[in-house]
Order: sequence, then C-alpha cells, then structure tokens
Amino acid sequence: MKFHSIALAALAAVAAPAFATVQTGGTIGQAEYVFIATNAAGSYFQDLGTSTDAVAALMNSTGSFSQSVAGTEWNKFLAFGGTGTTWAIIAAQPLDVGFNPGEINAWTTRNVNQPLGTIQNSQSNDGTNNLATWFLQADNAANPKVANNRQAAAFGTPTYFDNGVTSFNGFFNARNAVGTAAQMVYLTPSSDTSDAPSQYNVLANSAGNAYTANFDGTHVTITAAVPEPSSYAMLAAGLAAIGFMVRRRKA
Repeated sequence: MKFHSIALAALAAVAAPAFATVQTGGTIGQAEYVFIATNAAGSYFQDLGTSTDAVAALMNSTGSFSQSVAGTEWNKFLAFGGTGTTWAIIAAQPLDVGFNPGEINAWTTRNVNQPLGTIQNSQSNDGTNNLATWFLQADNAANPKVANNRQAAAFGTPTYFDNGVTSFNGFFNARNAVGTAAQMVYLTPSSDTSDAPSQYNVLANSAGNAYTANFDGTHVTITAAVPEPSSYAMLAAGLAAIGFMVRRRKA
C-alpha cells in the first residue's frame, strides 16, 4: 500500500505542470518576455515563456513569434469591463547594481510617440528593477501556479499593473493601443553617470530588419522580415560575379 501511494504521488508530480517564475536572472539574454495589458479597470499578465535570445533566434530563422492570450484569465480581464486597453512586451534582467552596460537590462516595446535617448541611466535602472519585482509578485500571487503563468488583476489589488510600471516609472512609455504596431528596443546603462542618457539599441535581426511587435486583441506577435532564399541566391551570384571581375582584372 505504501509503495502504491508513493507511485501515485510520483505520477501526480510528473503529471502536474511545473511552476516556473519569469526568468529575470541567469546570463544576459536569458530573461523571459512578459506580455502586459492594462486599463483603468484591471490588468493582465502573461509569461510568454521565451527568452530574449530565443526570440532573437526566431527572428533570424522564421521571422515570427506568436502566442494567444485566450483562456480563463484573459476572460477575467475582459469581464472587468475596462476600456482603452494598452499593451506592452517587456523582459527585465537586473544582473548587478551598477551603471555599467549590461548590468541592468530591459528589452521592451516603445510607444509610437516615445522618443529614444531621453531616459537616463538611473531612471532606466529603477524602472527595470521595479518591473522585475512586479513580475515576481505576479508569479507568487498566481493561482494555480503553473508554468508560464497568466493572471488577471482588478484595479486596486496588489498585482494590478498600473501605467507607471509599464512606463519605467513615467520615463519611458512602453505601451501602445490594441492593434498598433510597436518597435522594440534594448535599454541598458551607458556609463557610471546616473543622469546620463541610457544606451539603447533598436532590436533587429542579423539582416538588419527591425522587430515589429503587435497585439490584435487575441494574439501577441513579434516579427522581423527575413530575406527570401532567392535573395541569398542573388547575393551569392552577385558576389561571385564581382569576384570573377576582380580576378579577370588582375589577369
């Protein structure tokens, strides 16, 4: 009987989904993206379960990432009845406490009207640390706890994501309206001067095509144009022709 009970417990452990918090540590590039939707009535949090490096690999191969928000928690969010929903995709990875590049890192969408180069090192660091803290709180409050948590939170509850959280405490607006495409950028300190502008890079694949993120009300997407195989063939042919002409001139 004891063996039978142990076997059942082991089977249950295997069958139950693993609980994994949003990755905000590890080595640079292992931070996981989170999708956040918010309005005056409530907010919605979804661990996308994929790292910044993994998305970068997709942007260089298929050029596409997509995930649905459909489910119980999204329905709860809709039931709050809020209007004017805005959304953001953010990964936060504070690895140290300083102002050197790579110590505090964020990968984020930006509002179409948000200028680049305006957020300062201290503001970027504080906003990124705040996001990492909120991600942990949302994970801990999730019920049931499963891999890649999803959570709806009503306005006024401890895990409600207000606009301040997704705007780096008001210094960088990461949110856009539903259906509005967004550019994605990487933010990190530029130097040990706290009020100096943060370093930023527009996220792009190896072909130089920028990421485009969007949320249409049902699916979260990140895309980047990937050259067609015919483009590589034409490039190879062009390079071969140039090489032939160079060799002919030398001859």
